[in-house]
Amino acid sequence: MNQQFLESYCRLQNGITIFPSHDKAIDQVLADLVSQIPAHLVLLTDTTGQLISAQGNRGKIDLVALGVLVAGELAASQEIARLTAEHQDYQMIMREGQRSHIFISEAGRHLALLTKVSHDVPLGWVRMLVQRSARRLADIIAMPPEEAESSDLVLSQDDKKGLPDLIGDALKNLWLE
Repeated sequence: MNQQFLESYCRLQNGITIFPSHDKAIDQVLADLVSQIPAHLVLLTDTTGQLISAQGNRGKIDLVALGVLVAGELAASQEIARLTAEHQDYQMIMREGQRSHIFISEAGRHLALLTKVSHDVPLGWVRMLVQRSARRLADIIAMPPEEAESSDLVLSQDDKKGLPDLIGDALKNLWLE
């Protein structure tokens, strides 16, 4: 939404309003997700399919069309979960590919998050970081704009550690016990 952002705020089709402080916090969460996983592409859309933001390698992908499809895929999955009595908050859809995997996650009631990663990134790692980021994004949208500016919802230094650092820390702690 960066280039399209109106001067003071942007009201999305589903009724939520994103202020510049929200936009800045959202972009930081997405940038952190791209660098931490590492992800090829991260896309955030509202539940109507309206593109909010994207980070990473966009290539020749039509992000507007992708945003609409992500919202549709998530809506279909939510309805399947409802019909089978298996709905839960922050549900996640995973598509496995030969070269990459795609995760689509609810980010609260109003947002959908797509994350595209290489096939060699550990799936549990991606799942954990996507869920944490989805919750942060939902929290950002829910807070007043003045709080989003000073929010500690972006990653702390400890949260910014990559997979090798976290594994190294775990092994170090294992030997210290």
